[in-house]
Parts: sequence; C-alpha cells; structure tokens
Amino acid sequence: MRPRDNGRSSAILEAAQRLFSVQGYTAVSIKKIAKAARVNSGLLYYYFANKEHLLVEALKYSARIAILDDQRSKQRDPIADINFWFDANLKMAMPLGQMLRLMLEYRTTRKRSLPVERLIRDFYDAEMEVLRNAIERGVRTGLFRRVDTTKTSLFVSTHLDGLMVAASVRPGYDLRAGFMQMRKILFAWLGCDQLSRLKSSARSKLRVVA
Repeated sequence: MRPRDNGRSSAILEAAQRLFSVQGYTAVSIKKIAKAARVNSGLLYYYFANKEHLLVEALKYSARIAILDDQRSKQRDPIADINFWFDANLKMAMPLGQMLRLMLEYRTTRKRSLPVERLIRDFYDAEMEVLRNAIERGVRTGLFRRVDTTKTSLFVSTHLDGLMVAASVRPGYDLRAGFMQMRKILFAWLGCDQLSRLKSSARSKLRVVA
C-alpha cells in the first residue's frame, strides 16, 4: 500500500467502511467506493491493491477508531474497572457496531485473509483483557466469588456483540438499558450485590429489555 499522508486514503477508508457495513461486501464495487469518497477509481488503486485489501484496511481503520482507551482507576478497584469497561463499550457503540458489521460481512465472503483473522483475534483479546484482569483481582481480594475468569469474560463479550446486533436490527431497542442489564447480571454472577459505582438514579432506570 502507498504512503497515506494527504487524507485521501482516510476518505476512501471511511467510505468503504460505511458502504461495506450497510450494503455488504459483495454488493459494493470499487467504483461505488470511489464515488462515495469523491475520487476516481484509478486513484483508489494507487492506495489499495484491490477490494479485499480495502476490506482488510477498513477493518484495521475501524479497530483504531473503536479501540478502548485504557484509563482505568489508579486505585485498581475491580468494580471501577468493570464499570469503566461497560461505559467505554457503550460510549464507542457506534464504531464498535460498524466494526462488527464489517466482521460479519467478511465472514460471508469465501476468501480468508491471515491479517484479518489476526486482527479479529487480537481485537477481542485486547477487549477482554480489561474485564478479565478486573475479575481476577476481585477474586484474589475476596470481593468476588471464585469463577472461571476467561469463560466469564468471553460470555460477557459475546453477549455484548449480541446487544450491538440487536440495536442494529430491532427498532427502538434501548442499547443503554441492555448494557445496564448485562452489567447487573455480571455483578450478580460474581456474587457482588452492590453496584457501588453506579448512580442510584441510573439503577432506578434499569428495566428488562427484549
């Protein structure tokens, strides 16, 4: 890929990300992407070898936007860190949702790319690390009951993907309420009956969502 230093490649990636996630990888042509980015197809090929290469770079671009900023509590409080994890995912719901749709589009194609496979694996490993480490500290200090931290983190991460999908396909779905409900379920599973870092007003709004 050519050096990217004039903003045109970013415009191309933004257009590709949007079109792939909305219309699907198969339905989107290089010509469509070039038109949406307001460049000619020849210039697009100057930066990207082909459509598959563009999908890989669009996924990387989404990952950079959606990466969770690690600004956890300096006190290393497990409850604060878990609340941070949920809040950060909710704050980044839009780019995370776009990235999830791109991943789903990639899975519908028959081609497999080692860079994309590595990207998806590394993204979820990094996403789960904050949650898993917080639960491990809570178990060690006796704040949480003993659980399999890896399986628990995977369960929560997987179900949050489901919440993102629900927000995309169910009209009127309350994503914030879904996140709060999942957080309550996690703390109950960990044997922690107090959501001490949640405001009482926010807890009062918790309701079951379908």
